Amino acid sequence: MENKHGKRLPHLIDSIPSEAKRNRISMYTIALEGWRRGLNLNFYSYINNNKLDIKYSLNSPGRIHHFEGSGGDLNTEKAIEICDDKALTKTQLKSTAVPTPHGKSFENNKTISEIMDHAKTLYFPLVVKPTDGSGGKGVVSNIKDNKELKEALLYLRDTLGFQSLIVEEYVPGEEIRVFIVGDNVLAAVKRIPANVIGDGINPISKLIEMKNELRKSIPHLYFRPIKLDSTVKKTIHAAGYTLDSVPKQDERIFLRTTSNISTGGDPIDVTEKITNEQKKTAIKAVKSIPGLVHCGVDMVITNEDDTPVILELNTRPGLGSHLFPVEGEARDIPKAIIDLYFPNTKGISTERSNVFFDFQKIKESLIAGSTKAIEVFPAEKNKLIAKRYIINTSIDAIEFYQWLNKRVLNLNLNGFIEQVDEENIEIVIAGKTENDIRSFSDLIGSRRFKSQIFNITKEYWGSPIKLGFEIKNDYLFKSNKELENEIEDIKKKMKQTKKEDNLLNQRINMIQNSRMWKMTSPLRNLGGKIKKCGRIFE
Repeated sequence: MENKHGKRLPHLIDSIPSEAKRNRISMYTIALEGWRRGLNLNFYSYINNNKLDIKYSLNSPGRIHHFEGSGGDLNTEKAIEICDDKALTKTQLKSTAVPTPHGKSFENNKTISEIMDHAKTLYFPLVVKPTDGSGGKGVVSNIKDNKELKEALLYLRDTLGFQSLIVEEYVPGEEIRVFIVGDNVLAAVKRIPANVIGDGINPISKLIEMKNELRKSIPHLYFRPIKLDSTVKKTIHAAGYTLDSVPKQDERIFLRTTSNISTGGDPIDVTEKITNEQKKTAIKAVKSIPGLVHCGVDMVITNEDDTPVILELNTRPGLGSHLFPVEGEARDIPKAIIDLYFPNTKGISTERSNVFFDFQKIKESLIAGSTKAIEVFPAEKNKLIAKRYIINTSIDAIEFYQWLNKRVLNLNLNGFIEQVDEENIEIVIAGKTENDIRSFSDLIGSRRFKSQIFNITKEYWGSPIKLGFEIKNDYLFKSNKELENEIEDIKKKMKQTKKEDNLLNQRINMIQNSRMWKMTSPLRNLGGKIKKCGRIFE
């Protein structure tokens, strides 16, 4: 299953390290764009909800800006305060005649009975959500009656701990996220539930495996696979299928009813499909908040007449769905943000850049508290020359790395080493000039390992290079939880394989113990004798 529709940004291909794929894509891609343009990049820690977190700054002579995720300091503190409070946002939208769902906010001094009394002025279905929630946490949609409303209110207050709430009318339609800078709509994306598309050959179970392999190739979805749980099985069954069903060519089978990206949903770019009216409404919503320059706008396009209704504004929206859609065109929002904050760098293109920084070490050092701030080594202005070496040797990668590491860095080279198999090591090296690369060739051709190296093949390397020199190992980039989940998945597959083996053995025993098998035994024995005779006369 290939990603036939999602058009990638070439300068981001193979440039997103594993650590950035864990909910840090917005921060990393904006920082990367500015760094590649020659801006000075600094990361620093701060306390966020009693935990260490990361912010970053970019600066050029006479200009410095600070960022948190995709949010920057051109958005005023007052604008951020309003957008972080859904009740204040709703008040501001209403004051400027921007369409938003009918509803009201309630502080923690309002009882559930009082909230339900007000709800009598609204029409079901309803939505309940916290005024200060984020990422969809605590949002209960499509509440159909008073019983469900009371359950939702108790759940938000007693279970999740949200006290200030909004109750509003549910607007049926298609939800989309629009990203706006100034007067421009840069991108629009919608989400659809986890799904697979049939090829007329493979069963749904295999198509899910193939879809998860595709998701691993998309940075934003790398750590968000479709999990084959009871919800998926029930959804498939409700549609009249089983995991063994083979969908027709191009037939889309939905595996869930919710469209969360974290549970396997697909981001679909719809920038070219939204109307001028919808764009104008989104821009008007942003302008209704004084001091708001760029943000994500969540809106519903109503089923009834395609009119836009604004749900909320987000000053730090995730950019992953815009940068890496499963279908449609990728939108280069980091470029637009750096253009906005550093207009003097607009003429600098990063499309041919093939270097990126070690985000994992930066994040680990700051979160561990071993340092409070890190300045990233400046990016190379010109494209690096890179070569790939496949070395047939009796030396293992770890021993080779320990000997090479300081020597490679002393030569101002970058790259990595990886064990391909028991007999071969892959080394990729990048430098400013061909002479730099030749100095590495001289290094590995020295007497130190000459007797243990049997063959070397070289070719040019086209993918981006991370600053520094490292030994590659996928397991180094996975958390304990992810490794535990991987072990559990392997155990489940082994258990399933064992179950299938047992079923096959039972089937074999049933056949061999059947009356027909016993009756035809003389014929099979005769067949064996005939074969032997045939071989004698050959």
